[in-house]
Amino acid sequence: MLCLHIVSSRPVSGQDVANLAMRARINLYETWNFDSVNYYFNQVIGKEYTPAFAYSDYGWFLMLEDKYEEGMLNIGKAAKMTASNKQLSTQLKAWYAWALCWEGDYQEAKHWITKALKINPNDAEALHVASRIASGMGDHEEAIKLAEKAAKDPRWRVAVPLALFKAGHEQKAEEWVVEIAADETVFDAMLLVEVYSELKNDQKALEYLQKSFDLRHPFMPWLKVIPGMEHLHDDPRFKTIVEKMNLPK
Repeated sequence: MLCLHIVSSRPVSGQDVANLAMRARINLYETWNFDSVNYYFNQVIGKEYTPAFAYSDYGWFLMLEDKYEEGMLNIGKAAKMTASNKQLSTQLKAWYAWALCWEGDYQEAKHWITKALKINPNDAEALHVASRIASGMGDHEEAIKLAEKAAKDPRWRVAVPLALFKAGHEQKAEEWVVEIAADETVFDAMLLVEVYSELKNDQKALEYLQKSFDLRHPFMPWLKVIPGMEHLHDDPRFKTIVEKMNLPK
């Protein structure tokens, strides 16, 4: 897609940088216009007024370009910065913990999710990430407890079947999935891909991947890097969706 950008000669203010960072975020998570994402980040990263969330978003974008090390550095930088509010500070630390969890560095992930939950012990996304970390460390009872707490916010209820499956309670996990699928929301879709992938129900996983694509789920750009889905990558339906998204090479 060809994008025209008007360049102004006036001094760049903090609000200008924040606006550009928000445009990058929208193009990354909502419109999937990755050329524009790259353009806006080039105008934002490293500037005097760059907001913390921009470094996190940039780090996640770099992962799409297979620049994992640089990506992790930027996500970590954002987590260590002073964010503009309590909710954002919690989120940035939780996102760094999530990235570390993907990397398999559970000890460091636990360190950062503890920081996030210290700010807001009831943040559902942070609790969801904490549940993943506990599962990865083999503390399945704690993982289930954290997942159930996260599920009080319906957006993160899929944390429960994920924790149950990893604890070996496959039947209970499937019961939860059936219940969620009967009343699913947009936010459930991509997380259900993970659950069905873990359950090795590839047909359902790919159905929900297509649904996530159709609903433009904000997690979709990372479909190739989400752990536990590698066995889907060679499926023609998976490849078709990757091609349609025009992900960075």
